[in-house]
Amino acid sequence: MTRFRCGGEQSKGEPMIDGRQASISMGRTIRGWTAFAVAVLVVVACSGPHANHTGAQGANAPAQKNATTAEVLDAVKAAQQLSHLPDSVAASLAEPNDAGPDSDGGRQFDCRGTTSSENPANADQFGSCAFGDPLGSKLMVIYGDSHAVMWAAALQVLAEKHGWKLKVFSLGGCPGPDLHFLSAETKTPNTDCDIFHTSAPATITALHPDLVIVTSVGGHALSDGNEPTHAQWQDGWIAILKKLSQPRTRLAMIGSIPVWENSGARCLAAHVRAVQECSAPVAESEPTHLDAEQAAAAAGGALYVSVIPWVCAERCEPVIADMLVYSNPYHFTQKYTAYLTGALEEAMMPILM
Repeated sequence: MTRFRCGGEQSKGEPMIDGRQASISMGRTIRGWTAFAVAVLVVVACSGPHANHTGAQGANAPAQKNATTAEVLDAVKAAQQLSHLPDSVAASLAEPNDAGPDSDGGRQFDCRGTTSSENPANADQFGSCAFGDPLGSKLMVIYGDSHAVMWAAALQVLAEKHGWKLKVFSLGGCPGPDLHFLSAETKTPNTDCDIFHTSAPATITALHPDLVIVTSVGGHALSDGNEPTHAQWQDGWIAILKKLSQPRTRLAMIGSIPVWENSGARCLAAHVRAVQECSAPVAESEPTHLDAEQAAAAAGGALYVSVIPWVCAERCEPVIADMLVYSNPYHFTQKYTAYLTGALEEAMMPILM
């Protein structure tokens, strides 16, 4: 019988949880998640009413949405001192936390068909519904991989508040830069992604949006299996921004998020009383091509929004303001994305008004 010990340490680094990889057998998956669910129950018990929460993030502190930039930075700073997992976070470890448009009480309208990524050659299937303000006189579009869907959960709130419509053009597993990528599922060249890089910008520019926002994961293998160089990543972004550029259309880029192996629920479940074991130094968590995307944004005339300070100070943290930050190593939880809405609004205010 497996014994669980409160605050027990894992024997090795926690495995990365990547929904794009489907090579694990169903039996192994079920066994793994059953064990994880049991571990989560133990975590909840171990971090129960007598747990000592270090820092300014007590378990009874209410979760705050739409925090200002200053409030987010203060919460990140406080998270550096967190040692014990808050009860509210322990209870949420096994909950799904995918963020996307309409995930926070939003609504769809002006739909022209069923949104589908099955045939990216038909780019009009992307952006087939709008979010935000149905009477909005301005249009914003977000373009990218699954990170575009993640940020759309916050952008739809801003769109409704400021009188914008929002359309989403996203293809999961297809990073934003105009490069030839490898499919993480088939391990072959991602031809759907190649089509998306051409057809989606063409459809977007035909809409003549007032604002186009681009975003993406910070790195991905090329179709030949090699990692892109900084120059390739920068040139790929510049090429996309050039395709999306047109008179009276403003451009913005939401930077890639920090990524490290132990950011998720499995590590936290194994380190109930040592949360910092699941944090990481900034230098080990920054996206591979951070400088390249910043340079591309500058070259393409796009406002650049840095996400790093919203997760990292001295270290990058998996729990901030009594919230689980990551749903998997590559995406924020719905709750944390919503929390960042106010900071995102402040960063984008020069192009929202």
